[in-house]
This record gives sequence, C-alpha cells and structure tokens, in this order.
Amino acid sequence: MGGGKIKGYLRLFRPKNALMSIIGVLVGWMNTSASLKLPDLILACLVPPLILMAGNAINDYFDAPIDRVNKPDRPIPSGAVSPGEALVSYTILSLIGIILSLPLGLEEFIIASIFAVSWYLYARWIKAMGLIGNILVSLGVAFTLIFGALAADGLSGKVMLFSTIAFTSNLAREVVKTVEDLRGDSLYGLRTVAVVMGPKKAGAYASIVMITTSILTLVPPLAGLTGPAYLLLSVVLSIPLLLYSARESLEINENRARKLSGMLKLSMLLGTMGMLLDPLIGGA
Repeated sequence: MGGGKIKGYLRLFRPKNALMSIIGVLVGWMNTSASLKLPDLILACLVPPLILMAGNAINDYFDAPIDRVNKPDRPIPSGAVSPGEALVSYTILSLIGIILSLPLGLEEFIIASIFAVSWYLYARWIKAMGLIGNILVSLGVAFTLIFGALAADGLSGKVMLFSTIAFTSNLAREVVKTVEDLRGDSLYGLRTVAVVMGPKKAGAYASIVMITTSILTLVPPLAGLTGPAYLLLSVVLSIPLLLYSARESLEINENRARKLSGMLKLSMLLGTMGMLLDPLIGGA
C-alpha cells in the first residue's frame, strides 16, 4: 500500500475525531471509577473510535457525489480511496468494534451495535432528513461518555450532565456545518437545517443551542460537582468561545461558518479536557 493510499485511508477514517471519542470514554470512566481495570479500559477506549471510523467511512461512501461539489479533495472524489474500499472498511471496523464490546457487557454491546447500524442509516437516509441527523450525530458524541461510565460499572448523574453538555455543544456545531455545506447540500436535495430554514435562521438556532450549552456548563460547579480544572477549562476558557460564536452565528454565511466550526471545536476540546481532568484535580 503506497503512501497516497495510506493518507487516503487516514483522511477517510478521520482519526482526530476518533481521538475525541477516546477522550469521551475516559471522561465517563474517570468520573465514575478511580479503578483502572486495565483490560476493560483498553476495550472501552477501542470500541467507540472503531465504530466512529466505520461511520466516517460509510458517510464518505454515500456522500461522494456531494463531496465532489463541497469537498473535492476528500478521499473518494480525489480517487485516493475507492467507494468499494470505503464500504469494506465500514463493514470490517463495525464488526471488530461490536465483537470487542462483548466482554464489557450487554449494555455496551447493545450501544455499539445500535450505533454501528445507525451510522449506516444516517449516511444512507437520515442525514438527508436534516435536524434528526444532527441529533443522531450529537447523541453519538454524548454516548461515548455514557459508554465509558458503563464500562466502569456505573453511570452517575455527573456523567449524565456532562454527556448532555457534550450533546448540545456538538449539536450547535452540526447546525453551523450545515451552513458551511449549504451549496452542495441544496444542489443534491438534502433537507438540512440550513437548506430548510435558510442560513440566517439556522445561525439563530445554533446561537440558541450555544447559549443553552453555556448555561448547562455552569450547572456542575454551581451544584458543587466539579473542581478547579473544570472551572478553568470548561467555564473560564470554553464559555467565552461559545458566547462569541453565538453572537457571530447571528450573521452567519458559508465563510463565517467555517471559522465558527473551528472555534466550536476548540470550545468542545477545552470543555471536554476540563471534564477529563476534573476528578484528577480537586473534583467532587
């Protein structure tokens, strides 16, 4: 396999997103149990990224015609990876992820199986339905935390609150991305939020979700559930980015959406790192 093919597969799988799913698992685990249980922890950190990378592959498989307009440098439109290779990658990675979830327990197996199937349904049909697709993707993000907590043999109210924050923050970014991809999505008849509502109303909707996320982010410290790490990273550093993005979203366009998407990604990273470090540095 040549260097170009390897780079194509890496871009197909989007390992940076997979890394974020591992962090999500660790957030759920660390805020549930102080015990390592290394074999279970390793399995828990492998399953979500495998299922997610499978989902990325099948999404690119079905998105190839749209990507030729929106993102012609993506692996399939550019010829780095063939459609058949993407489909096989989805199948293999999904099966490996589901099999590895079995030793963790029935709940983990069910979650892995549901999302493996959901990513196919999302790419094939649900994505074109608009907001419900954005909700499904955001649930996938939220469930990485829940998956990690269940693998650690528990699910606390704190983790559920963290997963809710992860859900709303990702939902805001998903809506912003519909503005970024408006040209290609409208050309192929997708009923995304930006296509149905128009970019301005989509931006206003995203702004409301960002403000909601900011309010939810304040709940854990106000309830005495978190310590200084969460306060610094998730509140002091992350919330200003959210509020600035909420203001900018009211005047959104395709170019501004690209900038806002990156800013929201940074906000999510800071917020997640605050959740991860919280139990290690003075958290409740």
